[in-house]
Amino acid sequence: MITLFINVLGVLFIPRITVNIIDIGVTNGDMPYIIRQGILMLIVAFLSSLFMVVSIRYSTKVATGFASDLREVMFKKVQNISITQFEKLGTSSMIVRSTDDISQIQNLTRMGLRMMLRAPLMFIGGIIMAISTNPKLSMVFLVSLPITFLLIGIFGTKLIPIMNKLRIGLDNINKVFRQRLTGMRVIRAFDRENYEQMEFSTYNKEYADIYEVTGKYQSIFAPSLGLIMRLTLVAIIFYGSRLILANQMQVGEVLGFIQYANNIMMSFLMLSMIFLQIPRAQASLNRINEVLDLEEDIVDSGSIVLEDIECIEFKNVCFKYPDSHSYSLKDVSFYANKGDVIGIIGATGSGKTTIANLLVRFYEVEEGQILINRRDIKEYTLQSLRSQIGYTEQKPDLIAGTVHTNVVMGGKEVHELVIEDALEIAQANFVFERESGLKSSVEQRGRNFSGGQKQRISIARAIFKDPSLYLIDDSFSALDYKTEKELRAELYDKIEDKIMLVITQRATVAADSKFIILLDNGEMIGKGTHDELKLESQEYKEILESQDFEEGAKL
Repeated sequence: MITLFINVLGVLFIPRITVNIIDIGVTNGDMPYIIRQGILMLIVAFLSSLFMVVSIRYSTKVATGFASDLREVMFKKVQNISITQFEKLGTSSMIVRSTDDISQIQNLTRMGLRMMLRAPLMFIGGIIMAISTNPKLSMVFLVSLPITFLLIGIFGTKLIPIMNKLRIGLDNINKVFRQRLTGMRVIRAFDRENYEQMEFSTYNKEYADIYEVTGKYQSIFAPSLGLIMRLTLVAIIFYGSRLILANQMQVGEVLGFIQYANNIMMSFLMLSMIFLQIPRAQASLNRINEVLDLEEDIVDSGSIVLEDIECIEFKNVCFKYPDSHSYSLKDVSFYANKGDVIGIIGATGSGKTTIANLLVRFYEVEEGQILINRRDIKEYTLQSLRSQIGYTEQKPDLIAGTVHTNVVMGGKEVHELVIEDALEIAQANFVFERESGLKSSVEQRGRNFSGGQKQRISIARAIFKDPSLYLIDDSFSALDYKTEKELRAELYDKIEDKIMLVITQRATVAADSKFIILLDNGEMIGKGTHDELKLESQEYKEILESQDFEEGAKL
């Protein structure tokens, strides 16, 4: 603030020196006076520029720090919002909000600190100095300033809603582009390149059309403002010349007045630059606030730190996903103790994965209750609950990095033998066959690994974590039967004092469980051992027959 104030004082003082040089030095032929005033002008210009440099550095530092803090807040918020909220917003939209939208606010903050304070000081100071130079000539501003204010107001009301549409259009482009890139193999396999190109072109044209509208408004606004400035200058010269001829004003005063007029108009130019940025930043700020204002669906209100899971129990649990009219789970009840391996089998969409989602508290139970160690699951802190669960998905996500970082996942650093042991149990010996071993590169989403390899690394990750509860969500589906059997044998030996829920469509996997839960459309239509269900459940027998199940396939 102080640096800006000194800079503006210097800018406003220079025209006064110009007036003195012309009206006193030149008129009287006083060269020493001209030299002294010239040196004074150089000093003032140098100091003004120096303080301007300091001001720019300060505003840049503040804006960068603000944007950095905002990204931290956004990232923390995204970490805590529920899966439902994240799915509604979309990955592409979240990326744009966390990067480009914050950059728009950063740009406005930087410009605001430099210009929003400087422009009013320049405007007020310029008006005062112009009036003090010649009140009559200052009447020119009574016409030009209201027109300028009106121009800014009109364009402001037009641009802000358009900028909101522009940000949404950018979201759509990012979403489509991301979907097409991640699904490139499928698109090429089904020869859909032309169709996808047409769809992308539609979104791209919509965005371009909106951008073109903003360009039209901006192309009118900037020249209009420039025209007002030039007409004001012409009016000053014309009226000032008449005042000179009438001996009511000196030449130096007219030149100084023109410089003050330029300062006043320059302040409007700075305000117009901010004005053009405000609609973009306003739209971005609204989108960021939309994320920050989200109320957390999953409230971490528990106070008990879970150190071990002795038993779990589902009591008449019912659940349906947001925007769904049908229940994914209906009145599901079961109990498991340490050492139990529970198989959960059923067709696609029967509600198997929903059980895992509720245990990890990705979603909240709507009816019924989930108990851990005979306490409601909500009584435990989220961090301690999830630290005791090893969750592996059918389609696991690997992060860009190395095999080592994907297995450890930010956990405590241990000897590599511990990591290698987890990989061996998971039958991920292919890692050791690679030249770099644990340091082997993992591309984004594990693109350089097959589905079965990713599943085994994911299982090794869960084993390394050494949790109390294993949730294996169809994580053997991409493995051949031999590898699957060897993996399960090693894994079951490892977890004798743990609880394991094995979600699967393979009867060979479920058959070795202590008991099996058979789901159909969210309902438990059978529960018992493999031998019991084989005798009592027609649906289970149909699964066995459809998979040509042989008793020798069991461990």
